[in-house]
Amino acid sequence: MNDRPSSESDDKGFSGPRGVMPTFRALLVGIDFYFPNSLPNGATYVPLRGCVSDVDRIEKALRARITLPHDITTLLAPNVGDEAPGGPESVWPTYKNMKAALDGLLARTQPGDHVYLHYSGHGGRVPTKFTSLKPDGFDETLVPTDIGDGSRYVRDLDIAYYLDALTRNRQATVTVVLDSCHSGGATRGVNIAPRCATGAREGTDPTLDTAERPADGVVSDDELYAAWKRLEATGAGRRAATATTWLPEARDYVLLAACRDVETALEVRLDGGGSTGVMTAAFLDALEGLGKDQTWKALYERVLASVHSKYSSQTPQLLGQGERQVFGAELRPVVSTVMVNDIDAPNRRVKLSAGLATGTHAGAKFGIFSPGTTDFTQPNLRVGAAIVDRMMAVESWASLEEGAAIDSVALGAPALLEDAGSIELRRAVNLFHRDDLPPEIDQDQALGAVGAEIKARGRGFLELLAGGTPHYQVALTKDRRYELWDPSGKPIPNVGTVAIGAPGAATIVVDRLLHLLRYQTILEVAEPVSGLRDDLRVELLAPPPGWSERTPAEGGTVIRPDGDAYVIRPDAWVFVHVVNESNSPVNIAVIDLGDDWGIRALEPPPPEGRMIPTRRYSTVDARTEARFALQFFLSQGRGSSLDVLKIFATLGDTDFWWLLHTALDNPVTRSLTTRDAAANDALFRLREALDAEENTQRAVRPRSAPGDGWTTRQFRVETRRT
Repeated sequence: MNDRPSSESDDKGFSGPRGVMPTFRALLVGIDFYFPNSLPNGATYVPLRGCVSDVDRIEKALRARITLPHDITTLLAPNVGDEAPGGPESVWPTYKNMKAALDGLLARTQPGDHVYLHYSGHGGRVPTKFTSLKPDGFDETLVPTDIGDGSRYVRDLDIAYYLDALTRNRQATVTVVLDSCHSGGATRGVNIAPRCATGAREGTDPTLDTAERPADGVVSDDELYAAWKRLEATGAGRRAATATTWLPEARDYVLLAACRDVETALEVRLDGGGSTGVMTAAFLDALEGLGKDQTWKALYERVLASVHSKYSSQTPQLLGQGERQVFGAELRPVVSTVMVNDIDAPNRRVKLSAGLATGTHAGAKFGIFSPGTTDFTQPNLRVGAAIVDRMMAVESWASLEEGAAIDSVALGAPALLEDAGSIELRRAVNLFHRDDLPPEIDQDQALGAVGAEIKARGRGFLELLAGGTPHYQVALTKDRRYELWDPSGKPIPNVGTVAIGAPGAATIVVDRLLHLLRYQTILEVAEPVSGLRDDLRVELLAPPPGWSERTPAEGGTVIRPDGDAYVIRPDAWVFVHVVNESNSPVNIAVIDLGDDWGIRALEPPPPEGRMIPTRRYSTVDARTEARFALQFFLSQGRGSSLDVLKIFATLGDTDFWWLLHTALDNPVTRSLTTRDAAANDALFRLREALDAEENTQRAVRPRSAPGDGWTTRQFRVETRRT
């Protein structure tokens, strides 16, 4: 085990019982290498690529942000191409080492400590002995690197035992993050892999291992049973709303899981060759964008929006005390920088201390600053920018952009990743040739037509896949129709298909891709780190009994999310409750991103038959509150629908209606409103980029600085009949 306690601390006033400074203790497990294995159903746990790099980046983030003393243990199984994992056997995540690490963590934890468990690797399922606890008959499992040697799994009941002991006996604050899956299904993606067993015989569950293995757990069956029941009791009266059965719903810990039980957790390969878990990447990005005092619910909402906007087949889940502060300790507002390690003056190149292990990708842009810079908002301290063009394990070579003087770059100078947290504007499209179609379907001709249209009409936003993982895939169906897929090869919902022989079919496909790009770009606009954010509270309320839309919106009770969404019955009304605690009026706009890929105005509402409202916003005065009444409908024949409400707030005179977009089956229309010079906010750069006749940017960063005056909130609302 790599057990590296740290004496780092600061004078923030954190203390445990009797005034003792608590310790932040973490166990981080990343498994890329799996010894050869085969399950009875023919499936196997294949090697992965991004789990070790996930843990490396998680550890760096924890050490940079947590202000408490550290005690961080890592278990890693790098896949170095040999017959065994890289590194010493003592730090391999075998079952024996994982159990020893958990036992050691439990033994060291003191009352008041904060405990964080992170697992990136394969997930699985086995038949359970505890049928009275598990109506579905299965235990969820973490898969050790030596599972092929007849090893035990680390089962959910084992994890529950440690959680119970840590929270009940040690009185610790506990968080668990699992970037693994417990649902099968092969992918039809490029450079994308599921974190579960694959290759099972048709008609069998690829994730269910029925092999005879040691059935005992980390402690006796009676102790496992009692621990599970105690955790269930702490969640008494709470509805198990999440779509994950990993652990009981309990108030004593937080669990962030990569996906629902019926979904697959994915890892993807980046352009530069490195890989990452989709959820872990979103988690780190959300952490980067959070302020000092944010809740797990706030972080989860950012993770959910980021993952689901790209991979509709993967829906992260949050279980437990979402109102708790992230990590249970104040976050240090750090700026993540790398160093200039070498300078190649004749070729205008610099070597940076960031490589494949840290997720750096080709084309990443780093701003280079004067040595000793701590305030990276000062433009006079920025020497220039460099673009990564050659990556190595832990370093990268980057070429200076024009206008940057190589003589001004110093060894050891800080470099800041300038597209961190940015929204991609160029999206890669893979033309997928299927091997299960009749030979009389000319895939080359049909897909070639789409490729030609992407080059002619993609406007620099769409490009054919050259490396890494695609954003979209275009394939053909057996009935000769174009179909749009997500990166894992699953059809994008509610997009429909286009007949190959339809007039302008390839053009229609490209127009739909551009439509999806615009929609998903706006969906990815996240809550920025701004001064306004902490002064604005937004929540959804259920109207009081007997309320009518003919009366003012008053009162109401807070609606709690049901898993990953707020569930509303058809024709029901909801209040968007905005509390402005700032000393200035705030302008509010509410838009709805529907699952038909349309973006509509809800507040202020547009006149009948128009898309664009006559008013651009509603104003909530300083130190006051307001309620906006919204009604949700369900189209005939549909059992449910999913809407994403985005509430935008700005201090200035601005206009968000350029965001609006018709549904996918309608002609594309854009706002014809104009903006005055005062509305020069960060989102304007996004509008200019999306409306460009020819895009020349790879990404845009619409987030505001701490002093800027706009923010946004987001709610997923599922309308369903039952």
